[in-house]
Amino acid sequence: MRKMPTTRPPNTVPTYCRILRGTGPASIRQHVGYLVYIWTVYGDGFWMYPTEVHGGILYGYIWKSAHYEYSQLRVSLVDCLY
Repeated sequence: MRKMPTTRPPNTVPTYCRILRGTGPASIRQHVGYLVYIWTVYGDGFWMYPTEVHGGILYGYIWKSAHYEYSQLRVSLVDCLY
């Protein structure tokens, strides 16, 4: 497991971009170790610091208002990321 990020995410949310849709495990692996904004297929979004993609599951730290929380998310629920 990688260490939790030491800085807060930006206060701004990136604009949703259709071009960034269609992410899969191979695409998401390129973002491991970088802070990204994720939109889910349900339309919600959040900042995440991915640490690993394994077996169709994305692991990492999700920003929860004032702190990071280690969590997991099915890759199939990721609509796009920035």
